[in-house]
Amino acid sequence: MPNGINVADGNPPTGYTMPSPGESFVWLNYDTTTSVNIGNAGNWCTPASCTVPAATGDPVVPGQYQAIVIKPPNTLSCAFSDTGWDAPGMPHVGLSPFQAQKQEKEVA
Repeated sequence: MPNGINVADGNPPTGYTMPSPGESFVWLNYDTTTSVNIGNAGNWCTPASCTVPAATGDPVVPGQYQAIVIKPPNTLSCAFSDTGWDAPGMPHVGLSPFQAQKQEKEVA
């Protein structure tokens, strides 16, 4: 499954997983009328700021913006702001800076 975070609630939507430190992911915006600004995110991911466009189409295709979680990310609630949330830094993105890196299995 691809890594993705919903800009409205900080969680991976159905069909997506939460990225680990150092992994790429996509910000996903399911709002069909409003783009979402991510800011002050340089201590959690790169790029430090971006605009995730509004969703389009029927069926709805979420607006997307590619990013990468830094190692280790700041998981405090003030780590970054998101205009899609009720208050800056809320809800918390569920990523631990101590989460183990995903291991690739060697197949013989």
